[in-house]
Amino acid sequence: MSAREKAELHRPFDIVSLPDGGRGIEIVASDAERDAIARRLGLLALGAFAVRGRLDPLRRGRTAIFVARMTAAVTQECIVSGDPVEAAVDEQIHVRLMTEDEAEARAELDLDVDEEDVETAEAGIADLGDISVQYLAIALDPYPRAPGAEAPVLPEDDDAEDNIPSNPFAILKKLKDKT
Repeated sequence: MSAREKAELHRPFDIVSLPDGGRGIEIVASDAERDAIARRLGLLALGAFAVRGRLDPLRRGRTAIFVARMTAAVTQECIVSGDPVEAAVDEQIHVRLMTEDEAEARAELDLDVDEEDVETAEAGIADLGDISVQYLAIALDPYPRAPGAEAPVLPEDDDAEDNIPSNPFAILKKLKDKT
């Protein structure tokens, strides 16, 4: 999300002046925030969204680690029937946050931190709300199905040797051959 766009769940935290002992983080989305998140993610509804965890310094003033548990109650649209599909999301968030200077220094040294997610904190400020929404987006079922929903069966081509469902082009060819 660009700096000009306002996040649906804006929770900025300063990682530069984070105390040595870190701090507890609790983010609970309001009704308006949940509605905005649902629109952003294409959900029918977002009944609950909460994140509870810790933000601890790794390299004082330059790098911090955000570890939290995210829970949500989502309602998605079934890809087959269009019916509402309710689901509970319970995921861990584990992300390293670093200042722009630290990120540039690591890039110059070609240090790779593939073992975890990394986010750059612009001007030392990390938006933990928006990061949490991104984790929710990743945790969603990309193909939600209502119980008992079955994909429609395609008609079979009478002349097919392997009895494979026909495709639209095979149907058009068959119609063309009849004329």
